[in-house]
Amino acid sequence: MAHFNSALITGASSGIGAELARELSRRGTRVVLAARRADRLESLAAELRAAGGQAEVEVLDVVDTAAVREVVTRWDERLGGLDLVIANAGVGRAVTARRLTWEEVEPVLLVNVVGAMATLTCALERMRVRGRGTLCGISSLASRGGMPGSGAYSASKAALATFLETLTVDLAGTGLQVVDVQPGFVASEMTDHNDFHMPFKWNTPRAARRIVDDLERGRAICAFPWQLSVPLALTRGWPRALWRALARRARPA
Repeated sequence: MAHFNSALITGASSGIGAELARELSRRGTRVVLAARRADRLESLAAELRAAGGQAEVEVLDVVDTAAVREVVTRWDERLGGLDLVIANAGVGRAVTARRLTWEEVEPVLLVNVVGAMATLTCALERMRVRGRGTLCGISSLASRGGMPGSGAYSASKAALATFLETLTVDLAGTGLQVVDVQPGFVASEMTDHNDFHMPFKWNTPRAARRIVDDLERGRAICAFPWQLSVPLALTRGWPRALWRALARRARPA
């Protein structure tokens, strides 16, 4: 079982990111909280410190890739090497292609693909030199197929999942670990905007515990809940025409 002395988490001001910070802090990890909302970060850091943890605050927009490099490099040097970097920052909401515009697609790609890959790659450059460290990306079960009403989001998470899979293959035997987290529906500000049924939705503490458990075990893929991950895994072998027919039944109005 791995133990992480230090971790940097993007998108740490709310949702899964904030709860991951709480869970890691409870397990003795010094956490660097990175996100755009300074007030949320300061409040969370104060909460963690009051509970006896060590927390640092870094205001960061992952779309600014130069800033991502500067932040990752600075904290990696300051903490003597980050043990864990989690690319968690993400955006997205359900919009059917019948109403979709580029203005809704672009920010999803910039945050979920460019921001996530910048975070992971900048951390990789540092970890590769010392031959240790864990890279974690929060993709989604939505990466496994074209989900109705979620074209940009599904595509962005598929890109991230493919990137993480390639890292896993390329870095085998180097001392670096790569973990692809593929959650289903998790209660958060982002899912609060969804106006459709979200089966088997988990709360954030449960999701964070599962993710950190799998990080410590070094599992390459952390997918949950099984009630969604197993059926989705089985559908990958289906003819795509059958998948599309079923997906059309579930698409939002």
